Amino acid sequence: MSLALDYEIVHLRAQLEQKEARIAELERLIADQQIAFPPDWDLTRIQTRILRFLLKRNFANREQIDAFLYADRDDGGPELENVRVHICLLRKKLKPHGVNISWMVGMGYRLDDETKEKIRSSSARAD
Repeated sequence: MSLALDYEIVHLRAQLEQKEARIAELERLIADQQIAFPPDWDLTRIQTRILRFLLKRNFANREQIDAFLYADRDDGGPELENVRVHICLLRKKLKPHGVNISWMVGMGYRLDDETKEKIRSSSARAD
C-alpha cells in the first residue's frame, strides 16, 4: 500500500471512532428520556439505563451497551465482562414480571416486540 493510502485509512478510522462516540452519546440521551419502570422492579440506575437502551433497539451487543454506559468516561469504564453481569442481574429481577432479555449469537441482546409492549404498559402504570 502507498503511504497516502495508509494515511487515509488512519484518518478514516479516527473519524469513525469520533462518530461512534457521538452516536453512543446521543443514544444515551435518547434512552434516558421519560420511561419510569415500576418501583417494585427495584432496578439500579445502570439496569434502568440498559433496559431503556434495549427498548430503543432491535439488538445490542456487549460492546454497544458498554459504549452506551461508559462513553463519557475517560478511562473507558470497567471491563466489558461487567455488561454481562449487569444483564444477568437484570434478567433475574425482570423474570418474575414476565420480562425476558434474550441473547442471539452474533447479534446480541434483545427484547422481542411482545416484551417491549409489556414493559411499556407496565411503565405507563408506574407513572
